[in-house]
Amino acid sequence: MSSINTTQQSLFLAAGLGRLQSLNDAASARVSSGQRLDRPSADVAGVGLAAKLDGQQARLRGVEVNLQNGVSRMQSTAGQLTTITRVVTRLSELSVLGANPTQDAASRALYQVEFTKLQDQLRQTIGGTTAEIGGTADVSDPSGTYNGTRLFGAGAGESLSVGLQADEQITLPSMNLSNGAMGALISQDAAGNYTTTIASSGAGTTINDALSQTGQVLANVGAVQSRIDFSVNIASTASANHEAALSVIRDADLAADVTAISRLQMLTEAHSAMMAQSRDSGAKLLGLLSRN
Repeated sequence: MSSINTTQQSLFLAAGLGRLQSLNDAASARVSSGQRLDRPSADVAGVGLAAKLDGQQARLRGVEVNLQNGVSRMQSTAGQLTTITRVVTRLSELSVLGANPTQDAASRALYQVEFTKLQDQLRQTIGGTTAEIGGTADVSDPSGTYNGTRLFGAGAGESLSVGLQADEQITLPSMNLSNGAMGALISQDAAGNYTTTIASSGAGTTINDALSQTGQVLANVGAVQSRIDFSVNIASTASANHEAALSVIRDADLAADVTAISRLQMLTEAHSAMMAQSRDSGAKLLGLLSRN
């Protein structure tokens, strides 16, 4: 009885066809998912690095939110300070007009009315307790606030996290306008009367000192705004770099994988044709042996 064994070449062809199919399946999975790391074993080191970069990217998103809030707060503060400066400038003008001896007392009294109303505006904007600014009641809900935080009161500056490291922080400036010359300008006695009036001998000096005080605070706000602007640019650049790094590690190279799939399909077809030819050769040989 005659028998024909499977040739070694056919075994090699079958093994090669299996490897090609495995490679084709892997490339097809990457193309369909868009992910190079479709499973942890695809790149063990890459999986760990991607996880680390994911954490840093999440922290950068938090930094960007902090910076946006910091920009808003500094803009709000600068706007409030600009208004305060305009009010104090008008007080300075009124103090000069009120010292005009060519006008009668009734006319000069009208300047005092506006002077007092503007002091009310400053007091309501800055706020403070009776221990700070006198008067009969605390101004506990001033208009000079941001998200419920008093802008012009006593206290240390607050820290804003602006980077991946714990020490990457910007200190928002402390802007206490309830003391110094500004505090004197809005201070009231126990009866609720302002201690500085248009007729006070030192009114002009107090107002000039208050203007200097607000100017210094505005300069501090401008310096912090500059730092925040630079930090925004740094955070945006870092975020873009992290995204690019993650893309290289995690995303599939579609052009390379599609090209590989085409090549693997051609090789698979060639292997299949060679295996079919090998089977045909065996069948022909079996036919010849049978006739003999």
